[in-house]
Amino acid sequence: MIIAAGDSFVYGSELESPSNTFTALLGAEECVAWPGYGNDAIARTTIERCEQGGVSGVVVSWTFPGRYEFRFAYETLQKHSPWYCINSWTIKQDVEEIEQEFVTKDKVILNHQIATINRAKRTGVADFAEAFYRHVGSTEYWEIYSSLKEIVYLQNYLKLKSIPFMFTCADTILFYHATKRDSVLDSLFNQIDVDHWFFFPGGNEWETTDPRGFYQWAVENKYKVGTTHPLEDAHRDAAQLMQGKFNEMVKKSIL
Repeated sequence: MIIAAGDSFVYGSELESPSNTFTALLGAEECVAWPGYGNDAIARTTIERCEQGGVSGVVVSWTFPGRYEFRFAYETLQKHSPWYCINSWTIKQDVEEIEQEFVTKDKVILNHQIATINRAKRTGVADFAEAFYRHVGSTEYWEIYSSLKEIVYLQNYLKLKSIPFMFTCADTILFYHATKRDSVLDSLFNQIDVDHWFFFPGGNEWETTDPRGFYQWAVENKYKVGTTHPLEDAHRDAAQLMQGKFNEMVKKSIL
């Protein structure tokens, strides 16, 4: 059983079917992704599923830094309560501010997001998120540091369990960022085994040829996007680009 983990891109938000995600098209047979997941949630749920057994390979798409999962001391009214992932949208107050981030306007999705924000207010999660981002979560250093820890954590777990894996990401800000590196960040970067990673090509009319994440690559190559998610054509072409790397992982799972 090859599983896929990640955020809404892997879950299939705004696609006609979850079977149209790039992970499903590659051949992942089970998906543990969920919209809005942070990198800590992605690592946790991947390990949780692996501990149940029967996993022969893992494809993980790491999400944007700046999202954080916590296990609250009360009911959060979310599917995986008391776990809850907060992000910058959790503390937004202005409907127009939310809609400005939509590539394509959609009232249904806007109303869903507003309902999620209001639910966070009712439970107290929004108050916590506001304080957390004010004091800690909005600093780029903490975003990068906490995400890298989760990546190394899951990588080392999968190696320890001899489970073949393939990593990619939504955005390469995890690797290309403005934060000054210190010995702690250097240690985390140096532990990442890039041989297990797939990056999308940069270039075209864009100035940078740096490796890209799925979302960056799709937007820069002008694939159709829903409110905030690349649609079927992007997933199809992404799977074609990734197929060779995925096949390498599958061979290791068979041996």
